[in-house]
Amino acid sequence: MKQRLTALAAALGIVATAACGGHGGGGATPPTNTLTPYTGSAALANFDWGKDQLQGAILLGPANAGHMRVSAIVKQQNALGLIDYAKQVSDPGSALYRHFLTPQQIGAQFGATQQDYQKAADYFVSHGLTVAGWPQHLSLSVAGPQAAMERAFGTKFGLYEKNGLQFVAPTGTPHFASVVPVEAVSNLVGYNTMHRHIIVPPRANVNDSVGYSPQQVRNAFDYTGAYSKYNGSGITVGIIATGPINVARTNLCADKDLAALRAFYNGVTAATVCEKDVTPTAVSAGLVISAIPTAPPAPTPSPNSTPSPNPGQSPTSMFPFSGSFATPPPVTSGGCGTPIWSFTRPDTPGCNPEDGESQLDTQEIAVLAPGASVNFYLAYNSSDCFVFYPNSCAGPATAPASPGPGNGYPSLGLVEADPEIQQAIADNQADVISISYGGGETDNVGAAFNQNGIGYQPEEYAALAAEGIAVFVSAGDAGVTECSTLIPCVSYPSGDVNVTSVGGVNAPINEFGQISANITAWGNTNGGNGGSVASNWGGSGGGTSTIFAAPSWQQTAIGASKREQPDVSLIGDPLTGVTVYANSGLTGSATVPSGTFPVGGTSVASPEMAAMWALVLQACNATPACKTGPSAHPYRLGNAAPLLYKIYSQHATGGAIPAALPYASVFYDVVYGENAMPGATTGTFIGGAKAGPGYDLVTGVGVPFAGHLIQAITGVAVP
Repeated sequence: MKQRLTALAAALGIVATAACGGHGGGGATPPTNTLTPYTGSAALANFDWGKDQLQGAILLGPANAGHMRVSAIVKQQNALGLIDYAKQVSDPGSALYRHFLTPQQIGAQFGATQQDYQKAADYFVSHGLTVAGWPQHLSLSVAGPQAAMERAFGTKFGLYEKNGLQFVAPTGTPHFASVVPVEAVSNLVGYNTMHRHIIVPPRANVNDSVGYSPQQVRNAFDYTGAYSKYNGSGITVGIIATGPINVARTNLCADKDLAALRAFYNGVTAATVCEKDVTPTAVSAGLVISAIPTAPPAPTPSPNSTPSPNPGQSPTSMFPFSGSFATPPPVTSGGCGTPIWSFTRPDTPGCNPEDGESQLDTQEIAVLAPGASVNFYLAYNSSDCFVFYPNSCAGPATAPASPGPGNGYPSLGLVEADPEIQQAIADNQADVISISYGGGETDNVGAAFNQNGIGYQPEEYAALAAEGIAVFVSAGDAGVTECSTLIPCVSYPSGDVNVTSVGGVNAPINEFGQISANITAWGNTNGGNGGSVASNWGGSGGGTSTIFAAPSWQQTAIGASKREQPDVSLIGDPLTGVTVYANSGLTGSATVPSGTFPVGGTSVASPEMAAMWALVLQACNATPACKTGPSAHPYRLGNAAPLLYKIYSQHATGGAIPAALPYASVFYDVVYGENAMPGATTGTFIGGAKAGPGYDLVTGVGVPFAGHLIQAITGVAVP
């Protein structure tokens, strides 16, 4: 859900962090956030760590974090080469088109060398920290007590405040005690503005409990026509989790909410959803594949008892530890602890309610690609504690309604998205991935990437694309104002060059599943869905990047010089939202009730597009002329965006049309509406982009129809 985090933190009185959990300290607010000077060797401090994000922050006092987790990006052999390779393997005009790699090949050709990966791991373990790694050799997950983290990075940590958010970050320049092959460290500065892109509209009465049914969406966008041949069978769709789903720990493939949704709609067909946990076993398995020497996974340490090397024991023999990853706890009823839409889930494990987003993502994919397999990637860090300031994390995790002093809480889902993505890369099982969260592009400079667009997150998405995996990301729900302040700003990771950005539209559909009026762009000035930024309304994300250059397929098709988004659109406006079922067998909350309720946001559009692409890939797998990729995954097509723009550009230039299908048969060209957003004062708006003929910065190339998209991509006609 797009919520302005400044207002959220003030309204709820919560602390939003990412680098660590609990933090205490306080005292008088210092007048400056000047870092403690560092006068040592530059070679020991030669890595990016998010310093830019401290601009404008105020140091409140020392941190008492208890336990922390960061991601160390080990020196890459060729990071720029990986990003470029990923673009080429998805470009039909490249000689490398569909020459996909395994995670081991990515590690060998582009990632850290075996020697550097091991050396970095040894350094952190030698300072009493736990380490987890993956065969692609992009990063290490590093976790442990604050004291150990301070030893490893040569600095103390403090509590800061910026734009209404309080977070933990270094008070001095981080540096190593010896030269370590690390290029960057994420989450040392815990200023993280990533948020869900789901909107639950206000309901006039309790009977307003449904949005569109699966059957209506299927019919309106021609999934139904495709089902005569293709339903996603043989294709795996991955979801990067933001919160938990309602499965029994004894059966991770029995989603109770999905079962309830199916029963509500008279047994509607649906895919099987299986939770895939990032656990010590999963991490260790990936390392065995990569040939890194491993010890059996160590028990997950409690916050203040992380082991340090025994006398005479080499650090290598302790690698890898679990990195604090553990089996997630069961889902609980809502209404406990912090509000459900909180940026983090600080109440886990005793209070672990559903977040609504994960229910939407799993259910929308399952009912629209009913023959597919769905992998739900979820990371639970049992020791990376989050608390209400000024409490510390020095105590057992409990779940009182109002946390008391010393109560620490683990983290799950959204704040652990990085290891979820790393695990998906290592598994190389998902053919398609859906992501329904994001943050302002400029908010992420100095953390996810630098001013040149290079960093650990672009490398992650490049690795997925290099494996041939199509990634669909929601474009955001705040029009052109996706940053934490009301300034024009696009969302990330939807703006990454190796993903497909999915915007949202207002789609009027009648009870028979027919489009009953013009599809329009979704925005606050289009037909009554107005309100303030903080009132659960919004508009489709879209705009032009200030960081990333336009990929070749946008340069050719629309003449862009900078990355523009969205690329494509499906349902987004909460006035034309879909039905979600939550809290089956549990007590719900005011925000996420028990039973059915309607939802909107580009979080609807992204899983819808991922499900549609699963049908395309099944069709490719059944078509010899299309099934020409590497033997392990010959049907994969890489990033979907270049193919979508190819259909569009052939229409725009009068060129040959794939499978003799005109653009208008594949896409609905949205020409009405805009994505303006409310301004700082009532009745004012921040002007957005307007929809119009052809590509636009609100709806991309348009709204696709599944059957004809399959035909345009594979050449096979679908009734």
